[in-house]
Amino acid sequence: MRRTALAVGVLFLSATACNFDSAKSSSGTASSTISSDPSRPDQSEALMQTSRDWAKIVASGDVEGILSYWTDDAILLQPDQRALIGKAAIRQMVEESMKNPRFSITWGPESAVISKGGDMGYLVEHNRITFADPTGKMRTRFGKSVTIWRKDASGAWKCVVDTWNSSPTENVFPEM
Repeated sequence: MRRTALAVGVLFLSATACNFDSAKSSSGTASSTISSDPSRPDQSEALMQTSRDWAKIVASGDVEGILSYWTDDAILLQPDQRALIGKAAIRQMVEESMKNPRFSITWGPESAVISKGGDMGYLVEHNRITFADPTGKMRTRFGKSVTIWRKDASGAWKCVVDTWNSSPTENVFPEM
């Protein structure tokens, strides 16, 4: 049950090899933007919107839509589980999670960082998972995640690495 409840969760990243610049977003939470090329539009908001759109698709239960946000070679790192590598393995987890009508997950990005090249980025996000425990009582758990993203050939953001863990509070970052 715990595995299923955490399974559809959210995303983590490690792009320390990339060179990043930071700034504040208009929402007041920490966010990063590309500042090395002022002629290029800010991609951090586009990446955060991609994540918001993905959360809406997950809420709809559209398995193909959910899977379309991961790369074919994506890696899903669930807490206390072996890595799921590739869409076939991830599909199986998503389908199993969707079989539980009392399970739901939602999330939102709090911070985005985009590489200077503009083709890689990561998000720090919060999530909320609701599920029935073994006794049937509804539970809610908060989580925090980092997802690593890259642009595909069409320029769309796709999740490459997705990992998360629990959080004692709903938001990752303290209120500013």
